[in-house]
Amino acid sequence: MRTVPEMEQAIEKLPAPQVIEVARWLDEYQLMLSASSDVFAMLDAEEGEGEQWSEPDPSEAKSG
Repeated sequence: MRTVPEMEQAIEKLPAPQVIEVARWLDEYQLMLSASSDVFAMLDAEEGEGEQWSEPDPSEAKSG
């Protein structure tokens, strides 16, 4: 399954207890995403605008 309509069709074929289990998992997943977003926002606020960590620029690496 690669698309939302494919997932919806598959879920419609599940027995009710499994639909409840999928719904519970989606709720937990959504809470995890929200919590992650909140943590990143908090860290961004602590670091200040424009000072977030990023990968080093390879062109600035010193050759040995």
